[in-house]
Amino acid sequence: MFLKQSTAYTFRFGPFVDDTDGKTAETGLTISQADVRLSKNGGNFAQKNESSSSSHDEIGYYIVVLDTTDTNTVGELLVAVHESGALPVFKTFQVVEEAIYDAVFAASATLVTKIDAIDTVVDAVKVVTDAISTNGSGLSAVPWNSSWDAEVQSECTDALNAYDPPTKAEMDAMWTTAMTESYASDGAAMTPAQALYMILCAVSEFAISSTTITGKKLDGSTTAMTWTINSASSPTSRTRAS
Repeated sequence: MFLKQSTAYTFRFGPFVDDTDGKTAETGLTISQADVRLSKNGGNFAQKNESSSSSHDEIGYYIVVLDTTDTNTVGELLVAVHESGALPVFKTFQVVEEAIYDAVFAASATLVTKIDAIDTVVDAVKVVTDAISTNGSGLSAVPWNSSWDAEVQSECTDALNAYDPPTKAEMDAMWTTAMTESYASDGAAMTPAQALYMILCAVSEFAISSTTITGKKLDGSTTAMTWTINSASSPTSRTRAS
């Protein structure tokens, strides 16, 4: 049974029965404050804080009153009485925080309402998933309209604009637009355009004089690069000189 934390509570405790025959109701017991022992959340037993004695109601049940101190600890609350002439009696409660108790048991409890609302959402989702079916075949019946088409195209355009890839026209122009002639310095990193011009220079117009190879620019006369070879008669290697 649940109790609200730090809240007084009155309950009927029993039945107390004769410790000899185990069935006869004990109706005349004197159960004082000190006789009602409490263990809060597994702690040591101590007498209840509320000071009243427990009076007999009927058929061996006695009225026990707990105060806010008796119920101030969240967790299991064990109430036990071992009165002479009667068998021991105990009862276990679960003390929960005020907000939790009110959410479940108060007149304005919201937990059930929230569960019902969740159930409504779950039911709605189930309708959708049932319509889709496990293999997605239900999606074949979903209609498409022009407004959706326009929205998808707009979103795609926005994404492409943010990414800014080269357009088809720009890609076409790359293969039809002349590159600016340029050569990287000896030992320097080169651009793709410079690499192409340097390859062209190395395999097209050049002149050899002794151990020097002179590569020409596009005009066929201006020096673009020079290399030094290791032999004027039988070269086996060359090194760029300029």
